[in-house]
Amino acid sequence: MIPPGVIRRVSESTPLEDELAYVWRKAMRGAGLNAYELAEKCSVSPGELEQMLRESRPESLVRKAAEVLSLSADALLGLLRYRPVVPILHGISRLDMPFEEDSVNAWLIRDEDHALLFDTGYLADSATRLLAMIGVAEVELFLTHDHRDHVGGITMLAPLLRKIHEIPKGQSLSFGSLRVKCIDLAGHCMPTSGYVISGLSRLVCVTGDALFAGSIGGCADAFAYQMALRNIRQQILTLPYDTILLPGHGPATTVGQERENNPFLA
Repeated sequence: MIPPGVIRRVSESTPLEDELAYVWRKAMRGAGLNAYELAEKCSVSPGELEQMLRESRPESLVRKAAEVLSLSADALLGLLRYRPVVPILHGISRLDMPFEEDSVNAWLIRDEDHALLFDTGYLADSATRLLAMIGVAEVELFLTHDHRDHVGGITMLAPLLRKIHEIPKGQSLSFGSLRVKCIDLAGHCMPTSGYVISGLSRLVCVTGDALFAGSIGGCADAFAYQMALRNIRQQILTLPYDTILLPGHGPATTVGQERENNPFLA
């Protein structure tokens, strides 16, 4: 039997979801450019560009390619060292679960009387087994989007579900001291819902795959890419700097740190 995964604190530091090459290639797809076209715009050979995509050096080429792709060169150059720092926040658990060769997050947010689960993980029983380990017998479920790594566990969760909530964009629901507002984060997937949660000691936003620490979710084409960036800027970056962001993959982060260190947003 495959282990269900790991329960982590929101403050626990783990590697970023995207390697440098993924960041570059997501931006290239969003700009509608392949490696040969980007190399031509940067006046270098395809081989030189491929090396830069893997290593983000030399700096002069990084800055030229970043300008073409409307990325932050400083954030790209610092990405290998970037590890967001998030304070300890009681009431949030990260369910870090297996997804093929990688992992996927679901987030559990609780007050004294309610347990809210955001996404379910990929394997049918991962979330169910992790929730049993921490003694959660009943949850309110919210889904960010319908990709298989985020909804695969929904069937086996049925005995634990009070309700699967679908909140219209811009509207809110309350659960004891917790208030959940749904925001539009379409782009990586259409539709995508994000959730802004108040009632903890910090404002929190579940971003799904719209935004990762140091990156964003991949988009199918330039139209979806521009929609994704617009929604992130309007719906997430307008939140207070110390808002804690809970992505669908990789570590938690904050609005302020992404505004400074995310190549797509800095």
